[in-house]
Amino acid sequence: MAPVVAGAIPVTHPKKTAPSPFRRDRLAYLAAYVALSTAYCWPILVRPLANGTGDWDQHLFYYASVMRNAAFGDWPFWNPWYCGGNVLWQNPQVPLVSPVYLLALVMPLTLAMKLNVLGHCIAGFLGMHLLLRRIFGVRSPIVVVYLGSLFVFSGAIALHLAAGHSVYLAAFYLPALLYLFFRAAAGDTRSAILGGVIVGAAILVGGAHVLPLVAVLLGSFGVGALLVARTVKPLMMAVLIVVAGAAYAAPKLVPAALFIRSADFHDRRGVKTPDFMSVEMLRRALWDGSQNKSSKIGPGIQRYAWHEYGNYLGWFGAGLALLGAIWVLLFRRRREYWREISAAIGLVFVLLLTAGEFADLAPASLMRNLPFLSSFRIPSRHILLVPLMGAVCMAAVARVLEGSRTAPRRFAEILCAVALCQLAVVNRENLRNVFILPPTVTEARHLELSPPIVATEEPPSVTWTRLGENSMLLRTMEAGVSPLNCYEPLLLRRIAVPGPTWIWGEGDVTFTDHAFSPNRIAARVTVGNAPVRAVLNQNFANGWSSNVGHIERDPGSGRPSILLPAGYTGTVVFSFFPPGLWIGLAGWVLAIALSIFVWRRASAIDRRLSGVSRGA
Repeated sequence: MAPVVAGAIPVTHPKKTAPSPFRRDRLAYLAAYVALSTAYCWPILVRPLANGTGDWDQHLFYYASVMRNAAFGDWPFWNPWYCGGNVLWQNPQVPLVSPVYLLALVMPLTLAMKLNVLGHCIAGFLGMHLLLRRIFGVRSPIVVVYLGSLFVFSGAIALHLAAGHSVYLAAFYLPALLYLFFRAAAGDTRSAILGGVIVGAAILVGGAHVLPLVAVLLGSFGVGALLVARTVKPLMMAVLIVVAGAAYAAPKLVPAALFIRSADFHDRRGVKTPDFMSVEMLRRALWDGSQNKSSKIGPGIQRYAWHEYGNYLGWFGAGLALLGAIWVLLFRRRREYWREISAAIGLVFVLLLTAGEFADLAPASLMRNLPFLSSFRIPSRHILLVPLMGAVCMAAVARVLEGSRTAPRRFAEILCAVALCQLAVVNRENLRNVFILPPTVTEARHLELSPPIVATEEPPSVTWTRLGENSMLLRTMEAGVSPLNCYEPLLLRRIAVPGPTWIWGEGDVTFTDHAFSPNRIAARVTVGNAPVRAVLNQNFANGWSSNVGHIERDPGSGRPSILLPAGYTGTVVFSFFPPGLWIGLAGWVLAIALSIFVWRRASAIDRRLSGVSRGA
């Protein structure tokens, strides 16, 4: 033993901090999450190279388009293979960053996407693990895994994946985001920065659809803290996380916002109002295990396909979520339980929001008047938040039961294990028979570097016709065709005409030595004795420019054009650059610099506090 010096300050060791959520059993948890996710995703993995039905073709095409531009050495700004030419960078659904691109370097795109789905399921489990163990202190492994699966294996995400909506993979980020929000509300500024990174990542991977969900999720807890705990800090942290996320994704968000507000943007989708869910629809959405994306409920009530409404959680999951919320509101009415109370109130609010426009003062009806949330056309999509809010309420109950000596904990754990298996088995049926189409012959990066031909008809496909699908963009890209009759609603007005993607002109003019890349089309031109208008056979969008002069709409067709003077000889170049990108990049640089400053300042404060603690 070291000698004790008289008069010296006794050395005290700091108390041990709370155990990490990944303690000695962290590998066991990770193995369980990987195994469960793999078993759940097996219906889409069993045919590793098959293409998907429904919107999977469209969303895989987005990834292929980014890779196709990279094969030409171009940034993903313009997509000439898409409906006679369309924006790529500015399309909110196009992912600019994704693990898919790294995986696709060594494997086919479809397999890379399926592994991406698996990885997102595991990420959802890890986020739920942090939330349940660190924030709410649930100790039982079976309960933790079940509550995690209640969100990861929920029917809403499964139905959207069955429909091909890969943009909803970003919903798997919500548990980790909520965990970081609670840490930020407790005073950890760096967690607010990391939360902003998650929101920004959701936008950059094409998941802008989840932004209204983020606003409702964090807003519910922020407002709940203000009303229950009478503190504004959580609400401020919620706003900070959303603003930081928008700043981190500004290079994507600013050009996308300018495109959607431009006169060139053409959204063929109509807003079907009033859109609401009846009591029977809500009951079936949460409790009916036979539902699938083709389910129908009564004429005149269901406005959209069922994947916009369903979210099977089972009688056990949905029932306990509601009972847990009631229990919290009855027995946890104290300021220190603001998180649980906010979750319970938030669950009720989300259910009312999901029910839609059933009255003039319904939350969904009022939300139509808000500038940002009004863009979320279908209120029933908020049902995605029900399992997350419900899991938080059930975690509060589980923590109390774990501290009780008389509670039937073993019986509850057995029920959780059975409910987990039943939930996974039922919802994974939605993933069966999704990837069943023949694989494409050639990967996008290996196709010939040649311009696409604009065509009014898609190449025929007996398989596609038999399955009744309405798009085959991957195969048209493979055939070197840009079809005009593709069905995607988020696009430019289609004014391109059948023919090659070249620069044309009428009159005494000659075009030779055409050169093509997705963002740049050029030709050698010789003009006669009269001015001639050179017209690019692509749809028009703000962002086209030329080396000769100002780009304007062709008076006859509306396509990008430029007036060439008489006697002009030289090269004419049409190039595309997304408007607002420089502004977005400037905002991104400013956000990164400010975040680094705040991070370092928070780290310095932590070091000083740690030094004071050790010296105390």
